[in-house]
Amino acid sequence: MMLDLSVIIPAYNRAELLRQTLCSLNQALQTLKAEIIVVDDGSAEPLEQQLSGTIDFPVRFLRQSNQGSLIARHHGLAHAIGKYVFFIDSDDQVHPDKFRVQIACLEEHQADVCYSDESVATLNDEQSTLSIVNQRSLPFTTDPVELYLKIQPTPGNLIFRREYITQHFANPIVPPQRSLSPAGDIWIYYNLMIYPAKIVKVDQPYTIYIQHEQDRYSNCWEAIGIASLLMTLIFLKHCPNQESTLPVRRQIGESALVSWRKLPRNFHAEFESKVLEIWKTAPPTPIENLGGRLFQKLAKLIGIENTARLLRRIQRPDYSKIQTLDRQTLNTLMQSLSNL
Repeated sequence: MMLDLSVIIPAYNRAELLRQTLCSLNQALQTLKAEIIVVDDGSAEPLEQQLSGTIDFPVRFLRQSNQGSLIARHHGLAHAIGKYVFFIDSDDQVHPDKFRVQIACLEEHQADVCYSDESVATLNDEQSTLSIVNQRSLPFTTDPVELYLKIQPTPGNLIFRREYITQHFANPIVPPQRSLSPAGDIWIYYNLMIYPAKIVKVDQPYTIYIQHEQDRYSNCWEAIGIASLLMTLIFLKHCPNQESTLPVRRQIGESALVSWRKLPRNFHAEFESKVLEIWKTAPPTPIENLGGRLFQKLAKLIGIENTARLLRRIQRPDYSKIQTLDRQTLNTLMQSLSNL
């Protein structure tokens, strides 16, 4: 018998945060036929052993050698049997009504993917209670390119119809590899965005993104940026250059210039050059999509690239002010781009 939902959690160490995630899921799954799959990505001590006796509800543990969260997601998906699939990190939690509401929306419209508005929260009282610090209302779209590339909901937002994603992941445009794990959520988006999908949205913040101090990829923005650049370059290398993919290639160019403008000064010359080159070689895009009124006025006078360089020099901090990796580590990560 098919279940309503498969929840897939790639996990590595951090057993206490995982326990909180599992308890949050258990509360939200009370009215559904669901399975929770934890893929232990080679934790020092097996997570199933660490959590033994601390949870009183069924959890399916799969263990693999340490291969990164992206491969762990695939491992879990291969074992999932739910009609719908939900991916969540091992340090996040879910709104108690998220699954009930979003799955009902998927069912009503026979849709492929459902997303919601979002809340940012912090963990208080020794990480036992949540405090909402911000809410983010996302625009509604029926366009996969806009959803996956421009809006880019946070991890733990989207619920997918399983057949929809397994169909397109069978032969992905960007094959999974460990070096892409820091941007694993974006990997999902890149391998779905050129395909049609029926998209629905719930206009309530049923997605919770938790800020905390323990290690997570988002604390190393450089690693995410390099993995995202690698993913983009692989995608462009394999994406068919045809009329049907024009919106995707155009949006990638827009996103590249916007990302380049947000980089700190004196970051990494090769990285900056590669990102800017993506925009230069992309199909042309309207200037109003690249910046606000000041940007548009200056661009008409001195050109788009010169305007982007000028405003970045004025508005962005030096890399040393927001650096999270030493230069040696940064250069090592950049080597992943050398084979392209």
